[in-house]
Amino acid sequence: MTWSLAYCTLDRSPMFGQPETLEAQVRLAADAGFAFVTPDIFSLRAYAATHGGSVGSLGSLAEASGIRMHDINSVTITADRQASLAELDELLGYTDELGATWVQSRLLEDTPEVRQVYADAAKRVAAAGYGFSFEHSPFSPIKTLRRAEDFVRQMSTLAPRQGLVIDTWHFFRGGDTFEDLRALDPALFAYVQFDDALPAGPDLRFDTLNRRALPGTGELPLGEFLTVCTECGLEGVLSVELVNEGLRTLDLATYVPAIHRAAASTIAATETPRY
Repeated sequence: MTWSLAYCTLDRSPMFGQPETLEAQVRLAADAGFAFVTPDIFSLRAYAATHGGSVGSLGSLAEASGIRMHDINSVTITADRQASLAELDELLGYTDELGATWVQSRLLEDTPEVRQVYADAAKRVAAAGYGFSFEHSPFSPIKTLRRAEDFVRQMSTLAPRQGLVIDTWHFFRGGDTFEDLRALDPALFAYVQFDDALPAGPDLRFDTLNRRALPGTGELPLGEFLTVCTECGLEGVLSVELVNEGLRTLDLATYVPAIHRAAASTIAATETPRY
């Protein structure tokens, strides 16, 4: 069983009022031992705004640092075809410049009209040569792993390289089970967003943005999750999407390697040979 780790930049992005620090994060992620980076749309927009509308220099820095871009996080598909495809084209431009593999997506509503826009987006991503990954969550109309699998399977009949993202926080907080994971068609699996969780508070939306935890320090059974993945033949990339209001205040030189140590230790505890 083989997993590689990706460092996700979302927690240290302008979405949370943070300054744009993508170059520093890329360097630190490479030094910490991450194989990949998952850059977020908010940071990429801020970076491009100060670099002539381009993120090419960030891609060059990543290559020189010996780290690769994995997925671009993320495009939101709505019934507004023009706005959705414009945002998608923006992300595809970043993907081209960074040499990433996947464009991640999400839905805010699930109607025949939105599914048609999504299908058009899926075809556009496939034509550009990338994978289109879909994330379900308790806060979206497609809330469960099984419904998400059905959705991705439908889209895969229309365009190649459709994949399902499994976020461990969403998986456990949304009521998915290991039996659901065991029933997943491995051909529809893309990658995992890997994170732990502090005890649930009264507002899950607040928790998902502020109370995720370093892998192995919260209450989620991540070791068992990885074991079941092994049993099911699921492997690839764990993109560590830590989102935590307290850890967000750490300096980057402390924050980035701490994430790698926690994720690597959690994987090692399952006797996975490589991280």
